[in-house]
Amino acid sequence: HIENNAQVALVLSDPNTGAVSGLIGGKNYASSEYNSALYSNRQVGSAIKPFLYYGALENGFTASSTFSSEETTFVFGDNQLYSPHNYNNLYGNKDITMAAAIAYSDNIYAVKTHLFLGENILVENLKRLGVDSNATSVPSLALGSTEINMMEMIQGYSVLENMGYKVEPKYNDRR
Repeated sequence: HIENNAQVALVLSDPNTGAVSGLIGGKNYASSEYNSALYSNRQVGSAIKPFLYYGALENGFTASSTFSSEETTFVFGDNQLYSPHNYNNLYGNKDITMAAAIAYSDNIYAVKTHLFLGENILVENLKRLGVDSNATSVPSLALGSTEINMMEMIQGYSVLENMGYKVEPKYNDRR
């Protein structure tokens, strides 16, 4: 018998009103009252890319803006190297559009966009959209390497859904 200590967190909310209709903060409240949905921070991975591409659109990119999707090693700072990979090491090995990069979740395109815009654009967008994490300006931020709270991500996504309008989460205690 293998013991599974994995936890789960889930938040269901209406992005237009902020109404939280469901919240799961762990797998067993009796064994741990800690609510991971409200209090823990996790790396968000590609879920951060909409905030990056929103910043790109604000700065002159279009759905047809291109970068080459190919295995790439980035050199920055004091000759620091960063070699992100696409899932299963699949690359277009040609110029692809932002629309294609979104569809394929192309990591190379995301990092190229992040570095082209300036690493501060994504950090500023996160804060402006209500994702008040401690995100730092590093190349891997474009791939969600920072740890962000789930409620902050929901807040940021609701701003995107509401075309710029922020809504605060609203809880209805039904005890």
